[in-house]
Amino acid sequence: MACEILACCQFFNDKMKDMPNTAEYIKKKHCLGDFESCVRYRIYKEFGGDKIPLYLYPEDTEEVSKVLKCLRYKQRS
Repeated sequence: MACEILACCQFFNDKMKDMPNTAEYIKKKHCLGDFESCVRYRIYKEFGGDKIPLYLYPEDTEEVSKVLKCLRYKQRS
């Protein structure tokens, strides 16, 4: 099963357009495989698509913890 946001994922449309081989590898690993481990997908499911930072890579666990902390803080405010 493919990730439900693959067709509109800004990561591939903006960040990976000049790196087709890398994009294909990531798509096979995350988008068409274990998409639930993708941090972009997890943010989408918890906060909505408009909250996914464009610069966030699917495996960027350090950066995602900062993003999630910020989003959860904003959500409580």
